[in-house]
Amino acid sequence: MPPRRSSNRRLATIAGIEIQFHASWVIILVLIGLTLGEYFRTFNPGWSSFTVGAAATVTTILFFVSVVLHELGHSLVARAYGLPVHVITLFVFGGVSELSREPDDARSEFRIAIAGPLVSIVLGGVFLGLGQLGSSHVPVFAVLNWLGWINLVLALFNLVPGFPLDGGRVLRAILWSSNKDFIKSTRWATQVGKGCAMIFILIGVWEFFQGEGLSGLWLAFIGWFLLTAAEQSWRQTEVRTALGNYTVRDLETPFFSRVTPDISLEEFINELSASHRYRASLVMDLDDHLLGIITAADLNQIPRAQWATTTVGAVMVPRAAMATVLPTEELSSALRKMAEHNVGQLPILADGGVRGVIRRDRIIELLQSQINPGGA
Repeated sequence: MPPRRSSNRRLATIAGIEIQFHASWVIILVLIGLTLGEYFRTFNPGWSSFTVGAAATVTTILFFVSVVLHELGHSLVARAYGLPVHVITLFVFGGVSELSREPDDARSEFRIAIAGPLVSIVLGGVFLGLGQLGSSHVPVFAVLNWLGWINLVLALFNLVPGFPLDGGRVLRAILWSSNKDFIKSTRWATQVGKGCAMIFILIGVWEFFQGEGLSGLWLAFIGWFLLTAAEQSWRQTEVRTALGNYTVRDLETPFFSRVTPDISLEEFINELSASHRYRASLVMDLDDHLLGIITAADLNQIPRAQWATTTVGAVMVPRAAMATVLPTEELSSALRKMAEHNVGQLPILADGGVRGVIRRDRIIELLQSQINPGGA
């Protein structure tokens, strides 16, 4: 059985940062390629079909290289401020650097946020400068000119003061520097982000009814995406803030289900039923070494008739592919790992062994009590 993991797929690893792509990225990849093909064909009718296709393909690839460099700008500056970044994910509207936590102060927030657009501006200037060395009807210079302008557009779009775009984060940094209140600054930046999103939606709808068709729908879709992203970012901020003062150690439990890898799936499901409080079991050898994890859902990979002859070790998610946490790790980090790996608990490792587990239901209970202390 393949290991549980997020739906993202890895493209490469740069400076220790994994470059992934979301399924939605494939959509925009194809759309940009087709749009560029039509663009080059329209403005260069003398080009052959091969030249048009080659130019569109190369330009599309270099555009996404530019997006990755934009995100690396954020990531490397974040690292300089002590914020680990392990993953950059490409999706339908570009890319995002997944910071392990929020910056510690307004200055670092500003510098991390502005780094990406500055990279795009530099790239835009370099590409445009090289593009001016020859005719825009020569393929190589046509490609360079388009890349120059699109990087400048990318920088401009990201500087829109709508959280969670780079411009919204710059706005939050300015507000944070002024009022010294991270939560209030995030709330204000989020409201501005929602306002910008609504403007995009209204303009897009207006353009659609004015006969602009696809361009109007596209603008409205961008607005809808920004509105959704702003709301999600605010919820994430609430979660991180509510759990910010707690670590895994605060909610750990030494009680968990464990099985050996040599028992059959039939025996495993019977044991799990007997201890129905647990939805997963750690697979450990007789020396208490962690080998993997298995849940009742994993049994769906094996026909019911084969449960008696199939061992836990053949079905479990192996140690190398499963998520774990440390006692000192923040609860928000543990919750994120659970979501990424679609599990309800994680083993806590300490001193070379399993110290206990952290369960999602206990984190959710704490989160609810922090966000809504007077609620029902």
